[in-house]
Amino acid sequence: MNELVDRFMVAGDNTTPSLYFLPFNSGNGGHWVLVAMDLSRLMVYYLDSLPGNWSKYPSMKKTVDAAILKFRSKKNYRNRKDITWVRVQCL
Repeated sequence: MNELVDRFMVAGDNTTPSLYFLPFNSGNGGHWVLVAMDLSRLMVYYLDSLPGNWSKYPSMKKTVDAAILKFRSKKNYRNRKDITWVRVQCL
């Protein structure tokens, strides 16, 4: 998680929309999910070819949420807005 936060820190001010992509392996037979994070809007988009929502991957959500909150704390962002997770349909 610290490596992810460090990457956020060197990427600029993060006040304009930009996406950070993170491939995530579920560990369930090698299934991969792609996570796209928009730090300026506190939006996380995840692309999963299997049905369901992020609750199938609690470690993914925990890691991403923690990294975003730690980054915002290091930048002294005071906005307490919740992180929004959006599932992007994959065909």
